[in-house]
Amino acid sequence: MKRVLVWGLGASGLAALQLLKSKGIEAIGGDDKHKTDWRLLLEEVDTLVLSPGIPPSHPIWQEAVRKGIEVIGELELAWRFFEGTAIAITGTDGKSTTTRLSYLILRSYFSHVEEGGNIGVPFSYLVMKNPKALAVLEVSSFQGKTLKTFRPHVGAFLNFSEDHLDWHPDLRDYLWSKYNIFSRQTPEDWILLNGTQKVTRDTPSPARKVFFGDGCEAHVKEDGAYWSEEKLFSVEDIKLIGKHNLYNALVACVIGRIMGVPTDRMKEVLRDFRGLPHRLELVGDFGGVLVYNDSKSTTPNALQAALGSMPDGRVILIAGGKDKGASFEHLCPLVTQKVKHAVLIGEAKRRIADAWKGCTQVSLASSLDEAIRMAQREAKPGDILLFSPACSSFDMFSNYEERGETFKKLVREIFETPPHSI
Repeated sequence: MKRVLVWGLGASGLAALQLLKSKGIEAIGGDDKHKTDWRLLLEEVDTLVLSPGIPPSHPIWQEAVRKGIEVIGELELAWRFFEGTAIAITGTDGKSTTTRLSYLILRSYFSHVEEGGNIGVPFSYLVMKNPKALAVLEVSSFQGKTLKTFRPHVGAFLNFSEDHLDWHPDLRDYLWSKYNIFSRQTPEDWILLNGTQKVTRDTPSPARKVFFGDGCEAHVKEDGAYWSEEKLFSVEDIKLIGKHNLYNALVACVIGRIMGVPTDRMKEVLRDFRGLPHRLELVGDFGGVLVYNDSKSTTPNALQAALGSMPDGRVILIAGGKDKGASFEHLCPLVTQKVKHAVLIGEAKRRIADAWKGCTQVSLASSLDEAIRMAQREAKPGDILLFSPACSSFDMFSNYEERGETFKKLVREIFETPPHSI
């Protein structure tokens, strides 16, 4: 790299620029929002660093490839200056929870452990802070697509389902971008794979493989989680609800054991962990109605996991958001089993309503405020109000965090107001 163009000046782009300048590499930055003419800038560089939000269909990406300019992302850039050990966790759902648990488990036993990537801090900042750290990284498919030399010592591919078809040209490209995260591993490395899905089980990596899932080497029983014959934790050690979270914890613990963390130390971490915001987060008990904020649910698969954690026939569901092209029809049997009333919002609401026709009672709302008020009128003591959109937030909110915070604020305002005054 002699001269680099960083395109997209969000958190990762700014981090990439700072890292390059700290290494004495000439770098320039630009962004579509600033209406910078990238065509002129592209003539002056040999490497293009793209922010994760820039899709393969963007003309800057296509023109760089045509000109033979190297195209990488911020994660790949940071890796080239990293001297430590990386752990990479990916999957359609569950990445952030598993990454955070893995980080907390490793931090409880080792010094110089850092967490970042797609969750929170860009990898470039971690490299500038401590280039020899043990880095626990959440890696998205957007980041995976532009990796060229990245090699995690331990990897985990949690699950795979249809998603991000508004960014990837097709489902095959989405899957390949996940595979690419682990394609440079060696037989000295490790990879944890969901053994219940063929596409994850067949991940092409020469690393030592640990399969997890029902009937696999690493599995969950009624009394706890096991890797081979070793019991890693008991069910009562976990404060999170849902079997999917038991498996997230299991993966984190297997990573811990691979790295040498004692089982007792891991159990202490699990007992203290209350989960991340916006992931089946209990907002409160309002007159016998439990309200959960699952705003991080941006895929039908995430909604499926959330509903699977709920009692039959007691859920008032608020779902919907930006339409990413995913299918909702396959959820119909579970919706019938779990949901007594679904209130749908956002760009995708009519398509979801069509998919669930005859599965449950459905209402359409024009805003999140209206949806919560409609849900409140339907809810009875013993019911659960679940906000699990199964779609991204960008049609109505800037991100899932803003969406989740807005939901919690509105719930507290609306549920503290007597129903007759609404």
